[in-house]
Amino acid sequence: MKKLLAIAATALILPLSSQAKPLDQEQQQQVRELVRETLIENPEIFIEVVNELKKREEIARTQAQDSALSTSQAELFNNSNDPFAGSKTPKLSIVYFGDVNCGFCKKQDPVLESLVKAYPDLKIIYKDLPILGPSSREAAALSLAALSLTEGAKGNTTYLSLHKQFMSHPARHDSNSIASSVKTQGLNLDELKKAVDADINQQLDSNIMLAQRLGITGTPALVFPDEIIGGFTNESTLKEMIGQRLNQAK
Repeated sequence: MKKLLAIAATALILPLSSQAKPLDQEQQQQVRELVRETLIENPEIFIEVVNELKKREEIARTQAQDSALSTSQAELFNNSNDPFAGSKTPKLSIVYFGDVNCGFCKKQDPVLESLVKAYPDLKIIYKDLPILGPSSREAAALSLAALSLTEGAKGNTTYLSLHKQFMSHPARHDSNSIASSVKTQGLNLDELKKAVDADINQQLDSNIMLAQRLGITGTPALVFPDEIIGGFTNESTLKEMIGQRLNQAK
């Protein structure tokens, strides 16, 4: 019956040729019946078609993501406005997209801290991706404000400390928990709010647009120079990935 399907498909295609005689209504009905009979007797054809479509969609998605990754290297890894942890002269950099209201990000953060300690040549670049509500945006903006108000290397330290404080909150944030986190870090909330300017908002908007171009739809997401990893990734997996790339960089 699969042969009948092929015959039927051919019959449908042939009229598209300028030299072929169009099918009349009776012939068209016969083709429909052949297709219907074939599909009823061979329902696995549907599964084959669906699987093939999924495979093609995945290939297209991967190709688009690889292309976006290739053209976004500078924005990902060479933006001097981004806070970071680890080496200033790294052999490997990883971009981390996270949200303070993301439960899996709260698990990912300690893993990244451990990796920075384990690999002196590693740099983790933090790109806040506030997609889980207004409090995500508020906390991300205040973290970047803390970075901007502190000069030099201390800026990264201040950002990372406040970021860690936000991540330590077990539930979703609200204005009260955000204010409490800022106070715990010994920072002035009013001063931070005043420092949230157009540049900081633009930086967060740029992070969101960059994530969209890369096909990142949730947090956490980790971006290597050659690969994008979505979702929480455990320490052993990341160590294997980092070790391979550092060995290649030797």
